[in-house]
Amino acid sequence: MFHRLAFLISFLLLKASLTSAQDSTAVYFKTGSHKISAYSQKTLETLFTNLDYTNLIEIKFIGYSDSIGNIESNQKLSERRAKAVSKATKGYVSSGISIITESKGELPRKVDSLSRRVDIIFRYSNFSEINEKDTIIIQPDDPRCFFIDQYFEAYSNAKIKVNKKKNVVYLQVLNYPEFSSRKYYYVKNPSQKNAVAQRVNFKLETTGKLWWREKRLTATAPKDSYDKYGLFYLENPPCEGCKEQLFKKDTNVFSGTSINDDHFIMSVTQLKAKLFRPNMLQIRIPKEFMEENESYYAVKELWDGGTKREKLSWETKRGKKRADYFYSKIRIKGVRSVSIASPQRTSYCRGRGGEPGLGYHGLPCGFKDGSPFPGEFFFTPGIHAFYHNDTVTAFVSAGVGYELKQHELAVNMGINHRLGLYYSGYYHFNFLNFSTMTNRMLDPWQKLGNSRFTTRIKVYAGPEFRSSYNKKYRSFSELNVHLGFSVAWNNGLNYYIQGGIARDLSNRINTGFYPYIQAGIRFRLNL
Repeated sequence: MFHRLAFLISFLLLKASLTSAQDSTAVYFKTGSHKISAYSQKTLETLFTNLDYTNLIEIKFIGYSDSIGNIESNQKLSERRAKAVSKATKGYVSSGISIITESKGELPRKVDSLSRRVDIIFRYSNFSEINEKDTIIIQPDDPRCFFIDQYFEAYSNAKIKVNKKKNVVYLQVLNYPEFSSRKYYYVKNPSQKNAVAQRVNFKLETTGKLWWREKRLTATAPKDSYDKYGLFYLENPPCEGCKEQLFKKDTNVFSGTSINDDHFIMSVTQLKAKLFRPNMLQIRIPKEFMEENESYYAVKELWDGGTKREKLSWETKRGKKRADYFYSKIRIKGVRSVSIASPQRTSYCRGRGGEPGLGYHGLPCGFKDGSPFPGEFFFTPGIHAFYHNDTVTAFVSAGVGYELKQHELAVNMGINHRLGLYYSGYYHFNFLNFSTMTNRMLDPWQKLGNSRFTTRIKVYAGPEFRSSYNKKYRSFSELNVHLGFSVAWNNGLNYYIQGGIARDLSNRINTGFYPYIQAGIRFRLNL
């Protein structure tokens, strides 16, 4: 009863004071527990449903415990409580609002029940303070580092609009915390002595139509400034990467373009594959976000470890439901995954950068990616069984192999069910090799982010040499030529069946040619 009364009083006080710069409420817990009660859960839902999110910039969850028990366990308990409340309210808060969890451990009080709580602190922006800091002057001797965020283009879509008879760039950006929380600027007025920069104020708006209608960050910037300088952010020294000298009037910080994954376009790209055309993938992209004459590429990661880039050509289709898209096709024979890329501006030195959700790690100047060795080495443990000469033999083995395009070579060693030594080596030519997608048989349009090449199907042929040695049973040294079929999943699991004609070179089992068949399960780990 006390917990309900305390939470209700906090909730009413918060509702009555939403105009202040910072408000707070609290959630209370039972002794030694971090489980939110049903009453507190319902009250949290009511609070966050009716909360005014206008100008809300930060929510902080601070966990406490009473002094019962040892200090270390109480510290961990307070942390679990803070995370539990934060998780319970996650679905109500947009990604543009900063979420912070803290654990303070023991909070000794005369009434222990008041210590077993999580404080929820809401912090709102002070507009007069922010507006004063929206414009900054960058001096030539400014110690801060100015980084052009070239990766911003990969997660945004830019369209030219006319605003008050001036051309502006209207930006739509994927709603990631890295973009909404970081302070971005554009150059407003460069000169020989300094540069006046204006902060980009993002708004969270619902843009698009049909299935691609969703909440995105939006902003505008002068076209001339965006074309020449892009957007940048600042870091206090010491900083890594390449510092851009924005205060020089004739500086052009971009030296060229590079073809990189276009994450914004991929977020609105749909795929479709047909059952009887396994090596062809259809794609469509809403016209709203692109132009037919823009250059886009399909970047294909191959199963042999290489990559291949293919320029896409677009077409339009008649019909009310088809008129909103541009269509193209991609060949996916031997392809593990597909991404869509486009030419994006880049600095001479790559400097800082990274993908949202992974952190902005930064890459050193001159960094080169990719292995100089073609193909893939792999390790394959497995369980197998084969039938020949009226005998079934089961064995477990492990091996190493190498695959390059349609060619595969491997050696294996193991033990059979009679505790005899087994070893083999084979060569496969994969004359049919393709990947399938989820729901291929249903023939749907799938968003690229939700589509997976779930299975890899191969039909192969080749020779194999294998031998078995056992003192009690007949050993053999066999050479066979076989045809096989295998299905592999992305997790490395592989089922196969193969069969053909064999000959015992040692003449210990049979002196002529004989048929054989083999099946098994392998697990492939790329090295």
